[in-house]
Amino acid sequence: MNSDSNRKSLLIIVSVASIVVSVTFLISIFARGYRLDTDNGNFKLKVTGLLSVTSKPKSASVYVDNILVTATDDTINLNPGNYQIKISKEGFFPWEKNIQIKPELVYQADAQLINLSPELRPITQSHVFNPTVSPDSTKVIFALASSSATSKENGLYLLELSELPLLPSKNTQRQLSPNLSYLDWSKFTFEFSPNSKQVIASSKTNSSTYLFSIDQTLVPKNLFDISYRLPQIKKEWAEIQNQITLEKLNKLPVEIQPHVATDSALLIFNTSEDKVIYQASDSAQITPQMTSPPPTKSTQTQQRLLKKGYYYVYSLKDDTNFLIGDTGISQISWLPYSDSVVYLQGNNIKVTEYDATNLHTIYTGSTAPTIVLATPDGYRLITSTSYPDNPLNNLYSISIRER
Repeated sequence: MNSDSNRKSLLIIVSVASIVVSVTFLISIFARGYRLDTDNGNFKLKVTGLLSVTSKPKSASVYVDNILVTATDDTINLNPGNYQIKISKEGFFPWEKNIQIKPELVYQADAQLINLSPELRPITQSHVFNPTVSPDSTKVIFALASSSATSKENGLYLLELSELPLLPSKNTQRQLSPNLSYLDWSKFTFEFSPNSKQVIASSKTNSSTYLFSIDQTLVPKNLFDISYRLPQIKKEWAEIQNQITLEKLNKLPVEIQPHVATDSALLIFNTSEDKVIYQASDSAQITPQMTSPPPTKSTQTQQRLLKKGYYYVYSLKDDTNFLIGDTGISQISWLPYSDSVVYLQGNNIKVTEYDATNLHTIYTGSTAPTIVLATPDGYRLITSTSYPDNPLNNLYSISIRER
């Protein structure tokens, strides 16, 4: 009796274990992209690849070879091969890319959708002079001067950016110093220290030069002319900047380092520090560094033949190199928390992905903006420009992405 009971218990345990093992196996091969193929009446497993699609904002339509298949966020099984993917949502530029699906691998398509009609809001109302961006890209120093403004409103201002939404009010910038009887800040140019904590203000009409910290109150008693010390200060700052650039350069493969134009100080890592924007110092051919690059790396067309003065993005993770633009572009930088690059070309502000896909013009003005700066949250741009109906240069906020 006990023997029969023990056999039944053992049989149950073996059966349950077999079911668990079988289910686990089926789940594992399903997760790897295997699907049951019933074509021609035959039952067999076929291997597929996976396409994972996400977007900001969410609930965008996903097209595969111009056929609507799902909405973000979702994962799709596709047979291995090349596909045209489009992710679109009303009010935004469509995100499009040719991709390659490989067996048992997941291709991640993360679409950071850009507003089709970005919202432009004024930050300042008076005439802005000589706006200058700090090296850490979180501050803008500028002078305000307008015949319609009171003498107390004219002066030196600092705009500090944070990851909080930037609101178009008078409180978004603070005055560091009003104009004084002997000092008109609109007649000065500005230069930040490498750590973004100090500023040199140099007069354009005489030899007066001032050095001050941005966190101090500027009153006549702590404004000293440092013209005689200027060469030494500039030398010290240059040495600090060279050290910062060298530390960044050492993160790159040694074969690429000689071809980076360090004198331009343009060596900018993205938020995750796995990609870098750089300007080529010479014309050269860079050879692949990885013998076995990641199988899910971007399959877009690379440009490993460098041209002097051109701008590129190199991916340290994938060992890929993409051409962003020629010498006609400027003020290039990353949109924080994304793989998108923003830059100025003529009178146009443009944004593109790091692999040179999804290039869009997001702003066109009658004159070239003086500055183009992404806010730390990556959802807005700060720019300084003027319009035919308002020829005075002012600071504006451009909303380019949605949260």
